[in-house]
Amino acid sequence: MKKLSTLFATVALLLVATFSASAADNNVYKLAGDRVTITISDLAPNADGTALIACYNIDVPADAINNCESLVLTPLVRDENGNKKLVEMIVINGSSRKVNPEWLQRVCYDVCDPNRVRFFTVKEGESFHGKTCTEIPYEDWMDDGAAFYLTTQKATYKPNCIHNDPGEEYVCDIPFLTEPLVVDPVLAPIPVEAKLEGSRVLRTKLFYPVNVTKKVDNYLENAEALELLNTLDKGNFEVTSVVIEGWASPEATVRYNENLSINRAKTVKNIIAEKYNFPQEVYSVQGNGEYWDSVIDYIDNSNEPIIAENRAALQDAVAANGDLDKREAAIKKIAGGKPYKNIFDAVYPRSRFAEAVVTFQNKGYNRNDLMTLYKADPKNLSPEEYVLLIQDGAPEDVVENAIKLYPDDARVAAVAAAKEYEAGNLDKAIELYKKAGNTEEIFNNLACCYLLKGDAENAKACLDKAQDLKIAETNANELRKVVLNNKYFGK
Repeated sequence: MKKLSTLFATVALLLVATFSASAADNNVYKLAGDRVTITISDLAPNADGTALIACYNIDVPADAINNCESLVLTPLVRDENGNKKLVEMIVINGSSRKVNPEWLQRVCYDVCDPNRVRFFTVKEGESFHGKTCTEIPYEDWMDDGAAFYLTTQKATYKPNCIHNDPGEEYVCDIPFLTEPLVVDPVLAPIPVEAKLEGSRVLRTKLFYPVNVTKKVDNYLENAEALELLNTLDKGNFEVTSVVIEGWASPEATVRYNENLSINRAKTVKNIIAEKYNFPQEVYSVQGNGEYWDSVIDYIDNSNEPIIAENRAALQDAVAANGDLDKREAAIKKIAGGKPYKNIFDAVYPRSRFAEAVVTFQNKGYNRNDLMTLYKADPKNLSPEEYVLLIQDGAPEDVVENAIKLYPDDARVAAVAAAKEYEAGNLDKAIELYKKAGNTEEIFNNLACCYLLKGDAENAKACLDKAQDLKIAETNANELRKVVLNNKYFGK
């Protein structure tokens, strides 16, 4: 018998209460005039069809067992064509039956494998409760019209005899599957280490109206930018540098814009210094003059008709004029100034800003602070911070951005995969688990995904790679459910 088949039988002892989807009130049977109750938790072929797994409890009340007699219970499988297999024999001796046990043993051993005969003695007034979970060799005839029976007999000493009381009784058909089995695999915890160490960089901008250098806390997104800096002014963050660079849009002269840019940088420095407690020595301030990057990008990529129609001329004007004043003048002359007007309205407002580049260390986890950084810009978070947020039940968009920003980080993949698994996104979970490493835990969890998809072949291949992991034993039994569902229900 294959290794997994043996494993299933071992694990079945742990799962008899939960295995069968139909294991509710409809698998409890009263027999022998209500003197014997048999409760079946599993009665079906194993995964590779080499054995029939039979798991059941037998209960006999105290008044059903005569102190001077023995009650002989024989669960068996048979069909209408005379094929028969005894599962076992259970002999329950009354407390006073102490003579001639050899005769009873001999009779039982003659009809049943001695290894499958069990003897019990109950005290007067004591009920019997027995649990069985075993395998019997599976034969083809069991698939067609076979049923499970229980034979109830009594054995007496004077005379030495065994008589039916009431004898053989029908219990249920084989296999004991009236609906698909519920597959409930168990994920293995994956140890993911996320230390908040090392320097980090955060960038934020404050914008200005044209020609303005004064304090403008609430212009455009400035309030959000300042709130972001407020997040860093907390005990779990340590700011080591704040580099502020000011910029101006290209209208006016280069010299004028250089002064404008440095004054804007100084203003931002003063705003931050007044609001927050970063040490003065961490600041560095400079003005960079005119900001052309956005203008050039807009010229190269905008789909605005006036820009697209004059793109080549605009690009030539930029390339031919290193002198920025002459460059702007050249652009103004193109197409009667219409492209320039479009650029002025679309690009210049966000070319007037001061950018603060803050270097810091995150010394401790705080969900609210990290979510503030995240909402300002998902790029603000490190892989470690994403791992901590996802483990803390972060929203789906956080998971999506973590995967997008750090597609090759095994830690992000592992925690994101578990999140996708919980959400029922099995294909996405499989994709992520494949990026999370080659540990037994990963292969176990991949198997869980395949089990829920009904993919027995891939599930088994993954479980084979996780066979030394204790939790994989449980999932091996779940694999048997998938095989049976596929076989009997086409699922």
